[in-house]
Amino acid sequence: MEKLSAYFSFKGRTNRQLYWFTVLCAYAAVLVGVFAVSFIPVVGPIAGAIGFVLLIWVALAAAVRRLHDRNKSGWWLVAMYLPIAVLGGLSGVMSRSEPEAAAAVNLLTLPFSLWILIELGFLRGTSGANRFGPDPLQPPAEVFS
Repeated sequence: MEKLSAYFSFKGRTNRQLYWFTVLCAYAAVLVGVFAVSFIPVVGPIAGAIGFVLLIWVALAAAVRRLHDRNKSGWWLVAMYLPIAVLGGLSGVMSRSEPEAAAAVNLLTLPFSLWILIELGFLRGTSGANRFGPDPLQPPAEVFS
């Protein structure tokens, strides 16, 4: 149970391997959920809403822990996603009247998406302990040596 609860925690650090595992499991859960909801129409909306909230929570927690591994605060997620949200909203407003301009605005989100992908998925975490905890790649020190 302790291992499972770690996926919901915003504390500590996550290495790249565990981050990618979490992301892939989240996508698999979405696929299974969409498939299940299509066959269970009565329970589907309720289960879908609960699953969506849990999925968002796990994804945010994994991203925050990954930023902690890079020795950055979880608040960096705001700086990463705010431009995408603003540009996406602007594109949505423009989509009916000026679809070409809306597509260009959507294209402006690409650098931010790449930044998120590289920062969370590919860059190595800080070596050794940092202000967010011990290095997840180093084995714990033996208590009885």
